[in-house]
Amino acid sequence: MERKAMNLAWGQKVPALLFLISAALIFTGCPPKRKKVLQSEVPPVVDNQDALEYGKDSIQFGTDWSSAPQIPAVYFDGAKSELKPETRFTLQKNAAILKLILEAAPGTQIRVEGHCDERNTLEYNIALGQRRANVVSDYYVALGIPKTKLATISYGEERPVCDQSSEECWWKNRRGETTVRSSTGTVRIPASKLKSLQQP
Repeated sequence: MERKAMNLAWGQKVPALLFLISAALIFTGCPPKRKKVLQSEVPPVVDNQDALEYGKDSIQFGTDWSSAPQIPAVYFDGAKSELKPETRFTLQKNAAILKLILEAAPGTQIRVEGHCDERNTLEYNIALGQRRANVVSDYYVALGIPKTKLATISYGEERPVCDQSSEECWWKNRRGETTVRSSTGTVRIPASKLKSLQQP
C-alpha cells in the first residue's frame, strides 16, 4: 500500500519536472535579442585631417564681431596715434590674412577699434581712439584692403584689457584692434592656408 502511494506521488511529480526542464531549455537555449543601434547613437568618425585644419590654428568667426589671434592688435605711445615701424610690420601681416579671408568669404566685414588708457578725459580718449582707428584703417587701404569693407569705431577707455594703474597696463590698453564678422554665416579659414602666408 505504501509503495503504491509512493509510485502515485512520483507519477504526479514527473510531469512537473519535465515542464521545468523544458522551460529551462527554452530560456537558456534561445540567444538573447540584440539591441538595435540607432544611427543617432553611433559615434561620429573624427577626421584627424579636418581636426588639424580647423583646430586652434585656424580662423573661425560668425555674424558677431570677433577678433582672432592671427590678426593681433597694434599698440601706440601715450597720447599718440602715429604708426611705428613695428606697428606697420604687424599691419602688413594682418592685411595679408584679411585679403585671404575676403577671398574665401567676400561678405566679410572688417572693423578697426581704437582704444586708450584711462588717463585724460572721456571726450579726449574717444577722439584719440578714433584717430588711432582711422590711421590703422587708412594703412589697410594703402595695403590693398577695399575701403568699402572697412569700418572704424572708438571705445576710448571703455574697454580696457588691463585694469591696473601702471605703465605696462596703460600700454596694453593703448591699442588698435582689428575685428571681423560675416554677413552670411560661419567662416572657416583652414590652418594650411594661413601657414602658406608664412612661407617665403
